[in-house]
Amino acid sequence: MRRLWTLALALLLGIGVTAPAQAAVQSRPAIINGSPSAPGTHGYLAALLDTARYNLKGTFQAQICGGSLTTPTTVVTAAHCVVDQNSGVTSTPASLLIGLGRSSLQDSGMRVVAISAIAVHPGYSIKTGDDDVAVLTLVAPQTDIATIAPAQLTDGVTTEAAGTRVQVAGWGTTSNFGNSFPDVFRTGDLTLLPASACGQGQNTVLSGLTFLAYNAGEANPLTMLCAVGVSPTGTIIDSCRGDSGGPLIAGDGADARLLGIVSWGLNCATRHPGVYTRVTAMADFLKATGALGGSAPPEILVTPLHERLRIQFPARGTNLNATTFTATLAESTAAEPRQCSAAPVGNGLAASCDITGLVNGTEYRVTAVATGTAGVSVPSTVVAATPLAVPDAGRITGVKVTGKRAVFTVARSTGNGAEITATRIACLPLAGGPGRSAKVILKRATLRSLPPASYACAVTARSEVGTARGAETLLTIPG
Repeated sequence: MRRLWTLALALLLGIGVTAPAQAAVQSRPAIINGSPSAPGTHGYLAALLDTARYNLKGTFQAQICGGSLTTPTTVVTAAHCVVDQNSGVTSTPASLLIGLGRSSLQDSGMRVVAISAIAVHPGYSIKTGDDDVAVLTLVAPQTDIATIAPAQLTDGVTTEAAGTRVQVAGWGTTSNFGNSFPDVFRTGDLTLLPASACGQGQNTVLSGLTFLAYNAGEANPLTMLCAVGVSPTGTIIDSCRGDSGGPLIAGDGADARLLGIVSWGLNCATRHPGVYTRVTAMADFLKATGALGGSAPPEILVTPLHERLRIQFPARGTNLNATTFTATLAESTAAEPRQCSAAPVGNGLAASCDITGLVNGTEYRVTAVATGTAGVSVPSTVVAATPLAVPDAGRITGVKVTGKRAVFTVARSTGNGAEITATRIACLPLAGGPGRSAKVILKRATLRSLPPASYACAVTARSEVGTARGAETLLTIPG
């Protein structure tokens, strides 16, 4: 039987919910009367893992809560999953991990990612459950895994109207009174209840069943949503112990939104509906922590090289506001994604990085994100490229400018099995216009009569396989 870590969210209400490993051990918050998940769905669903138990027992035994990948670097979960309900102390990033990319907790292909930061809503209340939301920042962007956008009332697709059909997903218990936890996450189809049943004391009827309302002081309709489901056979569908922090989803496909976060409930699958953090009310916090994402994708250029791909981020357009770029092989099934990162170079030069260890002649698909003050961007357009045994262009090791004359010294180029037929220095004006080039002879090249301007200069090497351009160096010819 699976050992579980749990706590009481509010003794006043008698609410049982999931907690991190340092909390008291009791019975813990799967979907009661739900359905097995369909393969390939809800790719953004994340498993919050206790690090110590993961190291000893593996993913299945370590899962304590759910979460949602809203950007390549942020997971949104419930605050009570990361805050000790007795001491109020927030878990350390090292004490938790995130499992992604698989529906089964026992699938060896599940990607386990470390956390670099944990942010808890400053208004979170252990006593009332208000503002029950936290954002976990991952150590590296996971650009090949689906994300879900948090709901915003201004996005044109979000509705919180009573009667809206929604869905909850998680690995929680499937039994009201036992600890029957599934290996593969389950889903449940629910209906949003009116605010009058979620903190205003008015019972509501759904599919012929009367559900008991929460009164003022029990639920807050400004920060919480209430939802429950009724199956065709009349059984109650509800989230339960182990689902905490997981998503309440509205809409399908591109219109799918993270509408709520599994927060608490009075028992499971009874006449008391489940209560969810209202995501639209958390917009300022999610924006401040980068969990909203959605900024424009970076522009990328992909150059095939010998057993690697070079990804360049030109210094223009949306790239100008980025602080970091990360490129990843799209549709990767590896536990550790193949990726590389680069910081902007400045001076109008393109940032670049190489994804290495690839196989020549094999096509790879690359996507990238940019990280800036507004958070992590949406992924770029996927670009396909095939590594080739093109030359490794040498690099510029020095340059001396005298008037309009520039003398370059360069490191030696290699052909990667093919004979190099030409090596040149090529300089491109940053402001646009025709470039200038000169042949490299004995590791030196001279450009004469250069018009005053700033140039991006690099070594280019050509063989019978193709042409490669090395790292750029800034050159300025004064007016």
